[in-house]
Amino acid sequence: MPFFTAGDSREPELAGIWGAVCGSFYTLLVTLILSFPIGVSAAVYLEEFAPQNRWTDIIEVNINNLAAVPSIVFGLLGLAVFLNFFGLPRSVPLVGGLVLTLMTLPTIIISGRSTLKAVPPSIREASLGIGASKVQMVIHHVLPQAMPGMLTGTIIGMAQALGETAPLLMIGMVAFIVDIPAGFTDPSTVLPVQIYLWADSPERAFMEKTSAAIMVLLFFLMVMNAAAIVLRKIFEKKW
Repeated sequence: MPFFTAGDSREPELAGIWGAVCGSFYTLLVTLILSFPIGVSAAVYLEEFAPQNRWTDIIEVNINNLAAVPSIVFGLLGLAVFLNFFGLPRSVPLVGGLVLTLMTLPTIIISGRSTLKAVPPSIREASLGIGASKVQMVIHHVLPQAMPGMLTGTIIGMAQALGETAPLLMIGMVAFIVDIPAGFTDPSTVLPVQIYLWADSPERAFMEKTSAAIMVLLFFLMVMNAAAIVLRKIFEKKW
């Protein structure tokens, strides 16, 4: 069936979503590789090591504000920085992943800090009481307890990134791409943008393709949210 195996086409009967699925996969892979370690590190630093002063208060306020910024603003930032300043190519998963990383980082940092606060203080006190340093206490005791919540927040952030269209439109991922992308620097599109292109097409035959692509996107979103719930149930510890 060409719908699941082919790329985009001007002919409705030949058009498929495989190119958009591959583009979404590479884009989300870049987002995950960058956002998870940076977000977890920032959450651990702000919650466990950062001194309570004016600068950390400013950083915390800005992180909370960034979580409420419209996604198209991140697209404008990616257009100005990654494309115009650094000269990276348009419509590639690498740039899309960088833009979505900026968008999902506040969500991951906020959820990570919430899970770190939920770790019982007795864990910290017992670890320090037997002679562990603060770094050893965080790495060996606090972080393993908080990791399920951090993974959940990361998956939810990735699900949000999967459904984003506006920031990717700003970096050129709205282009008509026929070829299947084979890497992070090949021109590609993503599922939400593909749905947008088909919905905007004047040919009536693309309406069925649009509906089917929406169902595929909803399926991926439900799978990712279900994975977040399952991970939390598996690794959650009762106190």
